[in-house]
Amino acid sequence: MLARPLADSFTYRIAAAIICITCIFYSNVIRKRNRIRFRLFRLLLIITLIDSLTEFGHYAAVYSPFPDTIKWILSYGMQLLYYSTHFGMIPVFVFYVIMICGIRYKFNFVHRSFIKVPFYLLEVMLLTNPVTQFTFSITGKFTYVRGPGIYIAYGVSAVYLGIGLYLLARHWRTMNNMKKIAMVYFLSLATLGTAIQMLIPQVKCELLGEAIGLSGLLLMIEKDDDRTDVYTGSYNRSALVQDLGSFFTLGRNFVTVCIRIGNLYNFSKLLGYKKTGQIMTQISDFLMNLDEDELNIYYVQGGIYYGLYEGVDAKKARSIAQKIEERFEENWGDENEGIKLDVKILLANCPEQFKTINDIFLLANVELEDEKKKIYSGSDLDFLLRRIEVEKAIGRGISEKTFAVCYRPIYCKKENLIKLAEVSLKLNDAELGELLPEEFMHVAETSGFIEEMQYMTIEAVCRFLSSGVDTSDMQLDYCMIPIMSAVMVKKEFANRVERYLEHYKIDPSLMAFVIHESDVLYGKEALYYITEVFERIGIKLFISDYTEEYFGLEAFSAYQISGAILNVKNIFEADKTDNSDIVLENRINMINQLEKTVILSGIDTMAYYDKIKDMDVDFIEGDLLSPTVTKNELQNKFWHGERVIVHNNGIERIAEDDNL
Repeated sequence: MLARPLADSFTYRIAAAIICITCIFYSNVIRKRNRIRFRLFRLLLIITLIDSLTEFGHYAAVYSPFPDTIKWILSYGMQLLYYSTHFGMIPVFVFYVIMICGIRYKFNFVHRSFIKVPFYLLEVMLLTNPVTQFTFSITGKFTYVRGPGIYIAYGVSAVYLGIGLYLLARHWRTMNNMKKIAMVYFLSLATLGTAIQMLIPQVKCELLGEAIGLSGLLLMIEKDDDRTDVYTGSYNRSALVQDLGSFFTLGRNFVTVCIRIGNLYNFSKLLGYKKTGQIMTQISDFLMNLDEDELNIYYVQGGIYYGLYEGVDAKKARSIAQKIEERFEENWGDENEGIKLDVKILLANCPEQFKTINDIFLLANVELEDEKKKIYSGSDLDFLLRRIEVEKAIGRGISEKTFAVCYRPIYCKKENLIKLAEVSLKLNDAELGELLPEEFMHVAETSGFIEEMQYMTIEAVCRFLSSGVDTSDMQLDYCMIPIMSAVMVKKEFANRVERYLEHYKIDPSLMAFVIHESDVLYGKEALYYITEVFERIGIKLFISDYTEEYFGLEAFSAYQISGAILNVKNIFEADKTDNSDIVLENRINMINQLEKTVILSGIDTMAYYDKIKDMDVDFIEGDLLSPTVTKNELQNKFWHGERVIVHNNGIERIAEDDNL
């Protein structure tokens, strides 16, 4: 029968062994992506399990029926096995901390070797122990006493632990809360178990504390449920944001791989939810096995995957992209019902090209001009970098008030007299210079700035109309403000315009709004509300770039539209033949039959003017007649009653007032 102290010791070791075996079994069913970190964690479990079992091996040898020589060999071997693995516990933990902190890229072969050297020296010291008796020695029958080498090992372990704690403290902010809690939990239990065993040698609970702490790491870090997409098995969007934040905080160089599966949504309607899910899992398996140790794969949504490639050059990243392209040339799914998916792969060098998380997420949504091209990298992404710079310029423009509201004069066709003005924006950025609406409007819409810019423009026009327009002196019929995006087609827009009119005490007839024909499709109920409010208070609404494609003639009455703007330049450039003249005349005639106002825009050249000079329209505008001007220049034109006369040699401007 075992003595009570020995039985208690066995109890702690049995508990530690059971916990380790359970964790190893459970870890086998966890689908891991960070293989190096996971292998280190498994090694910690195996070391703890071996250390827990060596005492069983020792006593099994002692109480075995073998001769004493065999017992001595087995018992001594168990001691060597215990110390050889136990010495490796802390060095492995240091490498695990390096992986947890995400700083593996900072440790090259020389650095890693430097960390390993003390451990190797301890192992050499241990292997020579049968000769030197420096680590431990025999004091009696199957009993051993620690030698100076053990205390040297404690000192080395303390240095290793100090390195691990230093790395944790230095990179504490790069870890999420779950990692922080798990590491504190493990270190606390391991330290507590060691301290108790040192103070009370009979209570051998050091390994039990380590085992329980490792089980906490398994559940809180290695399981990664909160970071895993349940449908694909890859990391999720939240994990991508966390890891990108960590990468940028650490200042590391990495390559972002954006994999866009273009036609997956269309196939999902045909195949159904279950079949599509199986294909997504198949794709995820392929991507995660491309480079298990270096490439982390994240599924965002809608057939968009991201991969983060640490410390690799452009050549290796492109090699991975080519493998992805080659695989997508084959079918996905079952052999009998396979489908071919279209893929676009974007490789972004970070932080050299893309410096923020928002920049990287633009890779998933940006429009790509070349439909045939599959892989975009390097200079292929210059257009997106420009878009990012423009977006930043828009933000600066709003905060620093560098947007300029400009006006394009519109002239009465019959009299060639200035009558209206159309509002536009210009952006004068300190870094990029002058930006035109053609470049920054689309960026503003997709980046969420458009609503603020819309109301900023309306308010600027209201201030101008309230203080700079005297209807008795300036013969301005109304000022036309574009509705900048479909996102503005909502009830709040009309209510806010009405509040602006009341606040600035403006005659509503001085204001008109212009909505793009394609934007009419969005929010029809809201558009009905907007037109009702505008009609009630006296604001006109026009359709711009009218083509009949989205907006039928009957809708002019239904939505109480005052008129349409036809872009001459767009019509003539779309069709170089004489058919364009016929198309334009037909649209003008149809709108005239409805007794609505017709405005021709885009008259930028004499050739365009010659084509439209005999057409029956109300107003004309374009670069030929006048470029955009400031509000002061616009006031001068109205005060002097500017009239334009078009000659073969160009434009002549005549002031109708008596002062000229």
